[in-house]
Amino acid sequence: MSRTPVSADGAGLAGALHAHPGQPRPFNLRSSRPAGVERLAVGRLASQLPVTLGSLFSLCGHAHRLCAGLAVATALAPAGTPAVVPAALRQRLAARTLREHVQRLWLEAPRLRPDARHPDAPRRFALGPLVAAEPELAASGRWLQAHLFGMSPAGWIERWQTAPADWLDEWAGQSDGEIAATLRAVRPDALRQQPGAPALRVHADPAALGTLAVALRDQPGFARAPLWQGDCAETGPWTRLHDDAGTPADTVWLRLGARLADIARLVQPDAPGRAGTLWLDTGAQPLGPGEAIAWVEMSRGLLLHRVAIEGEGDGARVADCQVLAPTDWNFHPDGAVARALETLSATDHDRLELLIHAYDPCVPLRNEGHAPLEPKETDHA
Repeated sequence: MSRTPVSADGAGLAGALHAHPGQPRPFNLRSSRPAGVERLAVGRLASQLPVTLGSLFSLCGHAHRLCAGLAVATALAPAGTPAVVPAALRQRLAARTLREHVQRLWLEAPRLRPDARHPDAPRRFALGPLVAAEPELAASGRWLQAHLFGMSPAGWIERWQTAPADWLDEWAGQSDGEIAATLRAVRPDALRQQPGAPALRVHADPAALGTLAVALRDQPGFARAPLWQGDCAETGPWTRLHDDAGTPADTVWLRLGARLADIARLVQPDAPGRAGTLWLDTGAQPLGPGEAIAWVEMSRGLLLHRVAIEGEGDGARVADCQVLAPTDWNFHPDGAVARALETLSATDHDRLELLIHAYDPCVPLRNEGHAPLEPKETDHA
C-alpha cells in the first residue's frame, strides 16, 4: 500500500489545506475551508450556541462547546462578575483532550512508519480504557504507564522537563513500546531544524486579548490569517501557558515530544497550573455589555471564541460570533507550516507527513506537488 502524505480523497464540507512544497510564501499553502461558518449561529438563541458550534466544528466539538458556553455565560453575566470555569468542565476538557492525544498517537502515528504499508498495521494498537468518551484520568495513567511510557507518567515528565530533546532520544531508544518504535523510525527527519513562529500565549494578557477581540470583530478575514503582536504565531501542546520552561519548538522531534508531555501531565493529580485538570488553561473575559471572548487550550492548541449577545435571559440571541482555531494560526499563509514548506521539495513525502502530523490540522491536507499556486485574495490557511 502506498504512503500518501496526509491527504484524503474528497475534503467534504470542511474543505482542505493544499500544500505546495518548495514554493515561496505566501503561495505554498492555501485553504478551501469555508470562511465564517460560525456566522450560521447568528440569530439563534444564545443558549444553543455551544451545541451549534460543537456541531459545525465536530472534530473538536467538545472544546468548541466548552469555549462557546464560557463566552456566552460571560457575555450575559452582570458587569463585574468574574468568569468561573466549573471543576466538572475542567475535568471534561482534560479527559477529552487526553483521549484525542491518544487516538492521534495510536491510530495515526503508526502510519508514519515503513510497516504502515501493511493494511493491518493500525489494528495492532489496543487503546484500553482511553476509548471511553471521557476517560477516567487515574485509570488512564495506570494504562499509559504500562502501554506507553514504561514508567510512571510523573517520572517521565520529570525527565522531560530536565532535558526535553535528550530525554526523548533516550526514552525512544530504550523503550519497547510501539510509539517509541515509531519515534525511532522517524527520528532522522524529525530532528531536522525547521523554521517556526513565536509561541501563541495571547491569553496571558487581558489587554492583548481585548486587542485580538477587536481585530476579530472589525477586520474582515482576520480569523483566516490572524496576527499577534504584528507577527504570525504557532500553537500546540508546546505552547501551553503553564509551561514555565517554554518547550523549544524548532524541530518536529520536540513537537512530538510535547504531545507525550501533555499526556503525562494530564494524568497527574491536580496541581494549580501544573498538572491534572488544571494543566490546560481556560477562561473568559468580558469585553463590554453583552460581549465576551473565551479561550480553551485543547489538543491542537489554543481555541478562542468571541461572541456578542442581544437581549437577556432565555430570549437572548447571538448577534455576532467569531472562532479562531489552532489551524488558523499554524496554517497561516505566512506562518510556521508555510515557512517549513519552503524548505521541502515536492518529493519530500515523509518529511511533509511528519510536519503535518506534528501540527495536526483539523482538516485534511493535500500535497499538490509541483503544481504552482495561483495567488487569490481569498486563499488563506
